[in-house]
Amino acid sequence: MRSDFPTDSPLHAFTEDETEAIFAAGKERTCGAGEAIIIEGEPGDSMYFLLEGSAEARFDGGAKVRTYGPGSYFGELSFINPGQRRSTTIVATSAARLQVLDQGSVRSLLASHPHVIFTLLQRACAFLVDNERALIADLRRRNTELQQTIKKLEFTRHRLSQEEETARTDALSGLYNRRGFDAELPSFIERARALGSGLVVLALDLDHFKPLNDTAGHAAGDFVLRAVGKLLREKVRKSDLPCRIGGDEFVVLLADVTETVASMRAESIRVAIGELAHPGNEQGIRITSTVGATLYRAGETKEELMHRADEALYAAKRAGRNRVAWK
Repeated sequence: MRSDFPTDSPLHAFTEDETEAIFAAGKERTCGAGEAIIIEGEPGDSMYFLLEGSAEARFDGGAKVRTYGPGSYFGELSFINPGQRRSTTIVATSAARLQVLDQGSVRSLLASHPHVIFTLLQRACAFLVDNERALIADLRRRNTELQQTIKKLEFTRHRLSQEEETARTDALSGLYNRRGFDAELPSFIERARALGSGLVVLALDLDHFKPLNDTAGHAAGDFVLRAVGKLLREKVRKSDLPCRIGGDEFVVLLADVTETVASMRAESIRVAIGELAHPGNEQGIRITSTVGATLYRAGETKEELMHRADEALYAAKRAGRNRVAWK
């Protein structure tokens, strides 16, 4: 009977007598092309020997993972662990004739031909080991792919963070620009609201900046903007935020301060800017600064806060510039 099957059939692991005993213990079943023999997820209680026709194993998504020809068998794990849910679907790809061994068949063979059960156990164990090795290899591959994906995502996030930081930074002064200021102001206000701490806005314009550009050239103006950017970074804490919002206009957010402390900081900045050495000094142009200051008031919007800072700045200019005014 074994000679009726291809030489690579696993049935050749049994003797002729054992093969006849296997077929005698089971029941025959026929399937049409396209009919499911085993369905993934259903409890398994039988194994199958394919006598005629062909079949293939498919995962839930429909991907083919294995083919079977005459002399093949499958489902042998069911007699090791009855009720174990099937791990795949096996479909007849042509008209097929099968021999089905259920639990009763296995018990009968165990009594009459124990070596058959031993051989099936060996095959089932080898199948499990092969599957475990394949699973480990697949997990390693997937882990490698995951690590590569994570690295790509980290690189992309870092690049996007750099791009965002570049977009929010004024290239000349090195301070945050208008976009950066608009993005950060709400968080400063929210902190002041949550902690009940002082938040002061300093709106600052440079005096005589246009005459400097017109007389000494834009290079001189750029020199001053870089110098003021450096000075502001040195004069504030890491928790504060100095920004250049356009031209010779700057804004400084001072977090967690009282009006008294903020007044001293504003005055220190004003004095330091007035002492800056720059190319316009040779033409008798002195760069000073006018500062409008205001303290955040509970419940007000960012628009209301900034409007009051601008009003303070205009008041300082009307009073003669090179001074700090509060509102």
